[in-house]
Amino acid sequence: MTDPKKLQKELSLWIIRLNTDDPIERAQAQAEFEHWQHQHPEYQDQLDKISRFSDELKQLQETHHIHSQTLQQSLKHTQQSQKQVKKAFGRGVMGIGFMGILSVLTYHYFPYAYYTADYKTATGRMQSFILEDGSKITLGAKSAIKLHFNSQSRRVELVQGEIYVDVAKDKHRPFTVQSKQADYKALGTRFIVHQNRENSSISMLHSSVEAIAKQVNQRQHVHAGEKVQADAHGFGPIQPIAIGSTEFAWQHNQILADNLALPDLLQRLNRQHNAYFIYRASVLESFKVNGVIDAQQDVEQILSLIVAQYPQLNIQKIGRHVFIIQLKN
Repeated sequence: MTDPKKLQKELSLWIIRLNTDDPIERAQAQAEFEHWQHQHPEYQDQLDKISRFSDELKQLQETHHIHSQTLQQSLKHTQQSQKQVKKAFGRGVMGIGFMGILSVLTYHYFPYAYYTADYKTATGRMQSFILEDGSKITLGAKSAIKLHFNSQSRRVELVQGEIYVDVAKDKHRPFTVQSKQADYKALGTRFIVHQNRENSSISMLHSSVEAIAKQVNQRQHVHAGEKVQADAHGFGPIQPIAIGSTEFAWQHNQILADNLALPDLLQRLNRQHNAYFIYRASVLESFKVNGVIDAQQDVEQILSLIVAQYPQLNIQKIGRHVFIIQLKN
C-alpha cells in the first residue's frame, strides 16, 4: 500500500509540472501523468482534485492574461486559494510533503498585491522609473511597489523584492520607503532597500535615513556607508558597507551575501530565474551563505556550491525547473 505522505508529495509535484509554460515539458508531464493515472486507478478521487485545481489555475491565467511562470514566481497567494490548495492536498502531511508544497504553491502563484502594484518588474528583469515628484527608482527582478503620494507625504510601499532610490528634494513632503518590518524616511538621497521573508535591510549610499521599526518602539539613524537590518524584534547592529562595491553589485545583479540565510538567498534567486524551490524555511534557516553571488549564474551551479559548503543538504531536481532542498536522511 502506498505511503499517504509519499502520495501527497507526488500529487503536489504533478500540480507544478502540469502548469509549466514550457510546451515540451508540459506535454511530457501530461504523458507521464496519464501513464501514472492508468497505473493507479485507486487514486481517482485525488486525481480528479488535481484536474480541477489545474483547471482553476488555467482559468486564472486566461482571465488575467498572465503566464504560469509569472504565477509561479512570488510567495503569497490569496486566502481563498490557500483553502483550495489545502482542500486539494488534505492535511497532516509532514516533512517535504504538504507544508513544503503549499509553501511553493502559495509563494509562487500570482499574488494579488503584486498584480495590483503601481510599478513592478518581471522575473530576471530590472527596470528604472521616474516618479511624479522627479525621484528616480530602480526595481530589482520580480519586485513591486505601491505609491501613496499626497500633498503632505510621499510613501513608497515595497510589496516585494528590492528597490534602489534616488530621492528628489521636496522639503514639504517627506519621502519614506515602507517595508514590512520598518519605515525608512529619507533625510538624503540614495539608498537600497531589500525585502526578505522575515526581515528587511537598508544600505545607505548617500546622506542618511531615519529608520523606524514597526513592531517595537525603536528609531535608528543610518548614514552613508552603513547598513542595518530590521525584523520583528527591531534593528540589528549597524554594519559598514563599501558604497562603490554595493552600487556595483546592484548594477550587475550580484548578491552580496553576508551571513544571508539560505531561504532568503533562494527567494532572491527565484526572482531571477524560472526555478521553483521546495523547502522548509525553518529547516534551512540556520544555513548561512557568504560571498559575492552572480544572481544570473546557472541555478544548478549556485546550488552545487551551497552543497559543497553544506554536504548535509540534499538537492533533488524534478524536471527542468523544480528543486527540492532538504536535509539528508
